[in-house]
Amino acid sequence: MDAIPLIRARYLQAFAAAAEQMGVHSSRLLNELGIPECVTEDSDTLHPAAQLFTFAALAAKLTGRADLGLEAGRTRLEDHGTFGAQVVESQTLHQALCSFCTEALKEYSRAYFWIEARGETTWFCREKIDGSTIERQQIELYLVELMLQTIRMVAGPHWQPQRLLLQSENEHGLRDANTLSRLNIQFGSPILAIPVPRRLLSQTLPRGFRVSEISVEDLQSAEPEQPATDFVESLRQMLPLYHTTGHPHIETAAEIAGISVRTLQRRLESAGQSYSQVVDEVRMQGALPMLQDPCIPIADIASAVGYSQPGHFTRAFRRWAGVSPSEYRSDLET
Repeated sequence: MDAIPLIRARYLQAFAAAAEQMGVHSSRLLNELGIPECVTEDSDTLHPAAQLFTFAALAAKLTGRADLGLEAGRTRLEDHGTFGAQVVESQTLHQALCSFCTEALKEYSRAYFWIEARGETTWFCREKIDGSTIERQQIELYLVELMLQTIRMVAGPHWQPQRLLLQSENEHGLRDANTLSRLNIQFGSPILAIPVPRRLLSQTLPRGFRVSEISVEDLQSAEPEQPATDFVESLRQMLPLYHTTGHPHIETAAEIAGISVRTLQRRLESAGQSYSQVVDEVRMQGALPMLQDPCIPIADIASAVGYSQPGHFTRAFRRWAGVSPSEYRSDLET
């Protein structure tokens, strides 16, 4: 079963920041789209990619900027969490491009990048991007900036590719955007691709781009949870965002996942699960760390994981763990 496409919150945060600079209130836009504001609190949070696509498209319309994705994509590569750190910690550009392709799938479960050698040129490529026309355009422009940042670590800050293959169409004067105005662009390409001269691949990254105080071991230990590759687990990863609202009804969850209610139910049934079981499990997993802190009242924990009444939480916890939350906490202290 296909997993729900999940992406790190840092990309939505980047679009929100770019929109704010142009006068659009991002919190109001999040509320309008039904996206929990808590998604902006932790850059590593996983949330449905469809939320980012919808936000980016609407923000572009409201700002009147067809190139909003370019503005959002100017977020520094090293500010992209473990992904960015792994790329800038590379020794050579070739290693950086390989790290980019590998680590991108830990940022977004459908981020399929690869490098392909053709004579004296190596193409840095991205498979077809999901979403509507305007959604694909905004996400692609973000990726163009991120990919160029990676190459410019050795090529220099003003380096421009001789060609640029874009999946986007030349809409709304996109060719006139600063980043694109001087480039030989092929619009309507089946893939996003940037040619990199082979001579650059073996060049060593300057120390200024590398996070020297971070070791490989530190990067691995700090690596956040990866996007799930199966449907049920991706649903479990998505639902914690909705703790404070009591979790979405199944109709809302299906809409967020981009499928029908019946399809959601059928996929859960084939895995021997029901929606209510998955919701209860997510709530319990969220409650366990808080129960380890005796200073947090049970009632506050119940509210934090989406129960309107502590008694409802106690009964659900007993069904799940065989003991009450208080008994579970007492057992931890013995």
